[in-house]
Amino acid sequence: MNNINTITIVGGGTAGWMCAAYLSKHHRDKTVRVIESAHIGRIGVGEGSTPHLQQFMADLGVTESSWMRACDATYKAGIRFSHWNGDDSEYFHPFFSELDEKTAEVFFVNANARRRGAAVPAHPDGYFLAAQLAAQNRAPKALSALARPLHYGYHFDAQKLADWLRAYACARGVEHISGTVSQVQVRQRIEHVTLADGRTLQGDFYIDASGFQSLLVEKALQEPFISFNDELLNDRAVAFATEALPNPPVYTHAQAMPSGWRWHIPLQSRCGNGYVYSSQYLSAEQAELQLRQALGEYHSSAKHLHMRVGMMRRALVSNVMAVGLAQSFIEPLEATALMITGHTASRY
Repeated sequence: MNNINTITIVGGGTAGWMCAAYLSKHHRDKTVRVIESAHIGRIGVGEGSTPHLQQFMADLGVTESSWMRACDATYKAGIRFSHWNGDDSEYFHPFFSELDEKTAEVFFVNANARRRGAAVPAHPDGYFLAAQLAAQNRAPKALSALARPLHYGYHFDAQKLADWLRAYACARGVEHISGTVSQVQVRQRIEHVTLADGRTLQGDFYIDASGFQSLLVEKALQEPFISFNDELLNDRAVAFATEALPNPPVYTHAQAMPSGWRWHIPLQSRCGNGYVYSSQYLSAEQAELQLRQALGEYHSSAKHLHMRVGMMRRALVSNVMAVGLAQSFIEPLEATALMITGHTASRY
C-alpha cells in the first residue's frame, strides 16, 4: 500500500462498500473513490453473516446499536439444518465460542467413537452454547460481561447494510461517483476507466466489486474463471419476503427441498426466504411454486437470480483485486463470502 495513493473501487453493493469503509478507517492517507452505477442493481439476497462481521464492525469503531437498527438486523447464533437426510432429523450448526472449549472436547471424543461404531451420544446440539441459546430463542448477547467472549453473527437487510456502509465511508472522505463503466484502458495493467458519460477516472490500484460481471479482472485483464458447475449443481435462486415475526428466531433456517434447499432469515422488519436450486432439474416457475407452497405465501413478488458458481483463477491480478461476486461465488457459502471480503480488505 506504500506506493498506492489513489484506489478506485468499481461497483458498490456490500462488497464494494465494505472495502471503502475499511479503507476510510485504516488508510486515511489514501484517496478512495467508489464508482456505482444506478442502472445496475444489487443482488442483495445474502442476508446472513458469520461472526467475522462482529469483528469487522468493531474494527470500524462502531457499536451494534449504531448500525443494527438502521439495517433491520437481528442476532444469529448459528444455522438450523432440517430434513437434509431425507427424514425429519435436524442439526444445529453453532458458532463456536471459547466458552465451548470443554464441552467441545467431549463432543469430538464422542464423534470419533461414534464413527468407530460405539453407541455414544454425538449429536452436536447438546454440546454447544449457541445451540442451547437457539433452542430457548435467546439472543447470543450477554446482559453482563462474560469470562470469555461469545461469538455470533447477524441477519440484516443487505441493501440497507450497503447503504449504511456507504454513508460511513463517505462521511470519512470516500468519493462516491454515480456512473457506469463503459471502457477499461489496459496496458499490462489498468490505466484508467471511462464512464458512459465520457468521464475518465484513473487510479494506482483498483478493486473489482462489479459482481458476476467481473468487469476488471475477467473482462479487462482476461483472468480465467474456474467453474464449479460439475461439483455444485445449484445455479439458480428465487427469493421473496414474508411478514416479520413477533419473536424472531436467533438462527438461519436451512431446509432441504426436492431440487436444492431453502433459507429463512428473520429480520426486524420482515423475513427473507429463498430457494436455491439446480436448473438441470427444475424450472424457475416450478421453483417459485414449490417455495410458495412450502411457505403458504402466494402474494409477495418474487426475485429470480442466475448464479455463476466458481472462482477467478487469481483474485489479485496486476493492479486489480477482485472482491465479492467478482472474485467467487461458492454456493451455499454466501455468509462466508462476506467474511472473505472483510479479510481481503484488511490484508491490503
